[in-house]
Amino acid sequence: MNVICAYTANVDAVCNICGEEISRLLPRDIKIELKQSIASREDLLSCLLFCMMQGSGAEILIENDTVARQIEESFSWQFRLGGNAAIMANVLALLGAKPVLNAPALGPRLASMLHSAVSVPGFRAESPLQEEKTEMVHFVFQFKKGSEILSDGRRIIAPNDNRFIATYDPVNTRILSSQDFDNYCRENVEDIDGALLSGFHLAPLKGYQEIFTERIAQIRSWKEKNPQIFIHAEMGSFQSPVVMHSLLSLLPKIPADSLGLNEDELAAAEVLQPGLSPSGWQESMQAAMRLRERLGIFRVAVHTRDYILSVMQQGMISAQDELIALNNGVEAATSLAATGIANSKAEAEINPLGLDAVEEFCRNGAIGSRRGAFLHQGKVIVSLMPSLVVHKPRITVGLGDTATATMFFQELLAIRKMSD
Repeated sequence: MNVICAYTANVDAVCNICGEEISRLLPRDIKIELKQSIASREDLLSCLLFCMMQGSGAEILIENDTVARQIEESFSWQFRLGGNAAIMANVLALLGAKPVLNAPALGPRLASMLHSAVSVPGFRAESPLQEEKTEMVHFVFQFKKGSEILSDGRRIIAPNDNRFIATYDPVNTRILSSQDFDNYCRENVEDIDGALLSGFHLAPLKGYQEIFTERIAQIRSWKEKNPQIFIHAEMGSFQSPVVMHSLLSLLPKIPADSLGLNEDELAAAEVLQPGLSPSGWQESMQAAMRLRERLGIFRVAVHTRDYILSVMQQGMISAQDELIALNNGVEAATSLAATGIANSKAEAEINPLGLDAVEEFCRNGAIGSRRGAFLHQGKVIVSLMPSLVVHKPRITVGLGDTATATMFFQELLAIRKMSD
């Protein structure tokens, strides 16, 4: 199974939040808010405290290299594979697929983190990479439920596990692709089964239209040469709802087959008030159904802390196969959170709010199966799967990418089965 993974690949510098270390860096009377961009270390701390107070995640761009270096020098880091496309490529390789990854800034550290089955066009393992090659590094601040920071006598306690990401990345923010990757896709797309697309959320408010126009034209050329290729676009924390809506308006022009997003991104797609997300699984389901119909695409999936739900047309994937895909995605993300490895076994309990949603869904006519449930509603199949709870996670970064790649792999198998 051959899968294109584009467009973002980078190194993640991960900092596990220590309350005392952060408290020492805080200036007096810091204003806690989510900034549009990060122009100083104080801006970074303001965004981090905001995310910790809310128990929410976000990704904000750093304005320049000087600020990025100051941030790098201020904390202790552990380095991991980052970038939506790179993480998903590694997961697909673990599952037995043959992923083709776009990695225009591939240095030795990033290359060493990739699974041996991940193909990067133009890269030869036997040819040593230049040590001075610049790699893109994203700064990831992980915090756990109950993490505390003291600010001006005020105690801030995180209500959930989550992470805040600060990014200075002139390669991925422009969503660049290498010439070798472009040539490979152009020449071999007829042999590609699927494409996992992500990283669009990094596009800056200034210049995003030109970036999107170029990328959409490339993706559309793949679809024109191979109409059977199954294309999934994953959203993210966009710099502005304007940027997100621009991308959504372009997806039907490819056309993309599948869309993935979280509840905050779903709210942005619905043009709800800032900070106002769908309040429950029923509202999320209705919003996903409206979005799928508006875009005219095959499938919309919404992943939340409590559950994953999917709304798709009948015909390409059966309800049972979609539930298997959702279940496998949940289990892979849970394994990564608990052990640091996506294909390991981990003990976890069913999220109680997700379980309540499934039980209510079944009372409304859905059929229970594999911890989850599905419902045929006209020409649409709605599937709901509760998440699993890891009380002491080792990892909070890349969980969504891991679930998405695992579900995508299973869906490609289901599509192949239906076509046979």
